[in-house]
Amino acid sequence: FKKKFVLISIGAIPGALFRWQIGSIVIVNLIGCFLLGIINALPISSRYKLIFGFGFCGSLTTFSGWSFQLYQLIISGFYKLFFFNSLLIMLIGFLSVCLGDLFAKKVIT
Repeated sequence: FKKKFVLISIGAIPGALFRWQIGSIVIVNLIGCFLLGIINALPISSRYKLIFGFGFCGSLTTFSGWSFQLYQLIISGFYKLFFFNSLLIMLIGFLSVCLGDLFAKKVIT
């Protein structure tokens, strides 16, 4: 347990710092999803998947920030924008993971 905690922390610190430097929730989530697709497709050890997948990508992406953004849209009465933002970000995130996976598989073959 301690070893996994340390490995995830090693990746989480730079992920959080990188996230802090980018002001757009959409951009960090897209980058994180794309990188996660790449990392999971690569034939690397679970140690590196913990560092880069869980640690870095998990810390880079921001579900809480996105949720707060959606909350602000709802309380401001922007219901259509809330719905559009919800669907668009989920779809783009999913497609980013798929593209990262395809990219990694093309590079390693």
